[in-house]
Amino acid sequence: RSACKRALLVGVNYFGSNAELRGCLNDVDNMQSLLVRTFNWPLDAIRTLRDDNHALMPTLSNIERGLRWLVEGVQPGDSLFFHFSGHGAQQEDPHGYEEDGMNETILPVDFMQAGMITDDHIGDVIVKQLPEGVRLTCLLDCCHSGTGLDLPFMLTSSGWKEETNPYHSR
Repeated sequence: RSACKRALLVGVNYFGSNAELRGCLNDVDNMQSLLVRTFNWPLDAIRTLRDDNHALMPTLSNIERGLRWLVEGVQPGDSLFFHFSGHGAQQEDPHGYEEDGMNETILPVDFMQAGMITDDHIGDVIVKQLPEGVRLTCLLDCCHSGTGLDLPFMLTSSGWKEETNPYHSR
């Protein structure tokens, strides 16, 4: 089979809440336009979750389902894109792996009921499972996104820092 392209684009404005944002849905529209018009991605390879569409709400379960779809059956040469525009936050790292003691999170539209999605979970679902040769581009347009995937490289004021064991395996 030829290389495939897949994208999951998530925009959450949190309509009617104290946390309401403006522009997250525009971000999804602009990103879809960029992928299709500039980079020639097929429209049917892009899934969007947005809180102005009741059938495709960016709930925790829909985002998780979308992340699993994104990486399902990928092979070397495939290209993946994940974009989240909404709120980001932090919560205590129960394992003590994080330098600052906090996991970074993204907030689905139902975060008050269902909870947040941690960087550890996103890494487990879309990073750790990838075979070599698959390209994943991720854009997290939210607070606390700097280590949003717990990748082994971080740019610091003194240059690149590599964590020797990013997934805390033995």
